[in-house]
Amino acid sequence: MSLDFISQKEVLNYIQQGDAAVIDIRDRELFQKGHIPGAFSMPYDSFDEKAPILRRYGTIILCCERGATSLLLGRRLSESGYRILSIGGGMEAWRGPVV
Repeated sequence: MSLDFISQKEVLNYIQQGDAAVIDIRDRELFQKGHIPGAFSMPYDSFDEKAPILRRYGTIILCCERGATSLLLGRRLSESGYRILSIGGGMEAWRGPVV
């Protein structure tokens, strides 16, 4: 499969179309302070135990704080057959809506 970077505009399009799951891998405290609307919280430290639910989605969009952790996890997931998109720069670069 593949691992690609995705722009903010593209993330919003995927969210509107319902074509992907946005997975926020930051810790729960950071997630609760603000996250992309519709994102699921799956902290990196406990990600593997929840990962099987991702099989129902064709595309997974990963988001972390700065982009590095989602890149590492994305590479691993893409090797397992997932189509992964990573938000370049993570939440620090995100300028879209936050809930």
